[in-house]
Amino acid sequence: MEEHITSIRNPLVKQILRLQQKAAERKKTRLFVAEGRREVSLALSANMEPVHIVVCKELFANDHAYPVRLDDPPICPVVVVSRPVYNKLAYRDEREGILLVGKQRLLKPGALQLADNPLLLVLEGVEKPGNLGAVFRTADAAGVDALILAGTRADMYNPNAIRSSLGCVFTVPSVNCSSKEAIQWITAPANWKDNKTPVVLSAALQTTTNYFDADMTGPTVLVFGTEDKGLSAQWRAISNATVRIPMAGSIDSLNVAASVAVLTFEAIRQRHKATDSSVSQTHTKKDPV
Repeated sequence: MEEHITSIRNPLVKQILRLQQKAAERKKTRLFVAEGRREVSLALSANMEPVHIVVCKELFANDHAYPVRLDDPPICPVVVVSRPVYNKLAYRDEREGILLVGKQRLLKPGALQLADNPLLLVLEGVEKPGNLGAVFRTADAAGVDALILAGTRADMYNPNAIRSSLGCVFTVPSVNCSSKEAIQWITAPANWKDNKTPVVLSAALQTTTNYFDADMTGPTVLVFGTEDKGLSAQWRAISNATVRIPMAGSIDSLNVAASVAVLTFEAIRQRHKATDSSVSQTHTKKDPV
């Protein structure tokens, strides 16, 4: 049975506004708010646990690319709101007419399920939700195994992070922990196939090794710090190599989200090339006479 809300003073409306505006409320309740067809659809398809779906029927129209099931049977309470109420809640100026209140998923490193040849990203100390969301979008596009937020102050469930990720905060396995916890997990052989820890590559300006000269074809962890402070000494200490993106212009570095995209897709390029080479060699082998 649908609930109908026409007042902005409704307790649920007030709670959603608090969740959108206050990190402390999200931390206390372990809830998040996602707005838009794509974001809601991706959250549900990633098995995020829904609490409420809020819809303005004057505005909402389903999208075959990112469908949202509202009934048959309902997956959670569906709350129908008036247009003025939705406009109060919306970041997007009544664009899509749907939002989701859901339960946050908070994983520890040991809960990650990795491929045999994993590629992981680590962000240390990133503060801006927009940058964090952009990194999630890159991680989803590249198909990385996991994103580890190590001492990251930005909240992945901040509405700006969710929006800038296009909902990829829900599709990429992620861990939020301290740098110490992340390093202990990464450097423990028992956590990796055949007890072989991955190559750890840290991105920094203070090196002469270009990123495209580093081998990323095997199990790899790419580590990034903030633009102003860079990586802490503890991450540099466990890195097998430090790599840089050569800069030909007047500035000496890229935005962290851009840096992540450059190195991540270099890793993907190398892995595709290595796979293609292996397949080619297999096909050209001759049977013994």
